[in-house]
Amino acid sequence: MKWKKNLYIALIAVGLGLIGTVYLFLDKGISPRGIGALMGIASGLIGMSVSQLLTLRMEDTDPSLRKRNEIERKDERNLAIRCRAKALSGDVLLWAVVGISWLSFGLGAPSWILLLTAAVFVAKSLLELCLMIRYQQEM
Repeated sequence: MKWKKNLYIALIAVGLGLIGTVYLFLDKGISPRGIGALMGIASGLIGMSVSQLLTLRMEDTDPSLRKRNEIERKDERNLAIRCRAKALSGDVLLWAVVGISWLSFGLGAPSWILLLTAAVFVAKSLLELCLMIRYQQEM
C-alpha cells in the first residue's frame, strides 16, 4: 500500500514538472500543440494521482471499505463481468477505427491515415486470434 502512495506522489511530481517545463520553455518557440499535449498529460497525471490518493485514504480510514473493495476485485462474477466488458469495448473500438477509416477516405485524408487505421484493424484481429488459440490450449 505504501508503494502505491509513493507512486502516485511521484506521478503528481512528474505532472508538476511537466507544467514547469511548459512555463520554462513557453517563449522558446514550442508549438501550441506541444504545449497543449504537455499540459494535457500533466493534468491527466495529476488528476488521476489525486483521485487514487483520495481512494487510498478512504480505504485507510475505513477498513471495511478496503475489505469490500478487495473482495469485489477478486470475485469471479466481477472478473467475468470485467472481461466481458473489455471484450465488448475492444469490438466497439475496432469498429470505431473502421468508421474513422471510411470517414477519412470520404473526406480525402492523406493515405497514411488510411494505412494506419488498416494496420490497427489487422493488428487487433491478429492479436485476438493469437489470444483465442492460446486460451483454447490452456483450458
